[in-house]
Amino acid sequence: MKTSLRNICLWLLGWLPLLPALAQTQSPAWSLAYTLPAKGNSLLSIDRFDRLYLSDARQNIIQLDTLGKVINTFSPPIQGRVAMAEAWSPAKITVFYEDRQRVQLLDRFLTPLGLADLREYTQGTIRAATLAADDRLWLFDETTFRLLKIDTRVNQIVYENPLELLLARQQQDVTFLREYQNKLYMVDRLSGIFVFDNMGNYQKKIALPNLTYVGFLGDELYYLSGNQLHFQHLYNFKTRTVALPDQAPPYRQVLAGDKFLYLTTQDALYAYRWQ
Repeated sequence: MKTSLRNICLWLLGWLPLLPALAQTQSPAWSLAYTLPAKGNSLLSIDRFDRLYLSDARQNIIQLDTLGKVINTFSPPIQGRVAMAEAWSPAKITVFYEDRQRVQLLDRFLTPLGLADLREYTQGTIRAATLAADDRLWLFDETTFRLLKIDTRVNQIVYENPLELLLARQQQDVTFLREYQNKLYMVDRLSGIFVFDNMGNYQKKIALPNLTYVGFLGDELYYLSGNQLHFQHLYNFKTRTVALPDQAPPYRQVLAGDKFLYLTTQDALYAYRWQ
């Protein structure tokens, strides 16, 4: 009896080191809600109701519901390349056109609310822009190497932070900005994610290079890598990995909501129910 008990204990001890690794990779029961052709389309953002926002080959903004039905479409009078968009705010949607150096503000029905010409605030080139919680705009000025906050209501720069001490001018590729839970996240493809407080003061760096976009869900950030969905907790820094449904073509983009997960390959959009 003692020998059997000892063997059981040894067996359990052998498995203990493997338990964290087993817990880190999750395989949900995926339920395909719909699939649509998506050649030339890009995922842009997701709102609080899991509605999807994407741009088509003509750079129109399209809003889809959770059934895959087109609800609204925005076609700008002058076409421009949509670099990023953010639909998380319940009040307005921001669309940043990098080639035109403008930010289009839209309401929930994709009706124009206003247009900010960023050249009125700086002579530099803006590489990333996003809406702040106080209804102002965060900008990354690549030329002058500054983080800016502008108020379009009074046409003024209300905050600026030189970034020379954080990033080398010749060794950066800032592709994304997002304010979330009173923090500002700036993604640099070459080095990782720089985190600022909601006043623009630098706090820390998350060493996750080779990313051009991160999403947020609850208290976690997420990103797509190796055809898997990776999560990192914003406060305790625990990580987990979710195995995605198998597809022959690799996934290119991902957006995660409370109940729906959206994935694109080169030619198709897949919407899955999860959690």
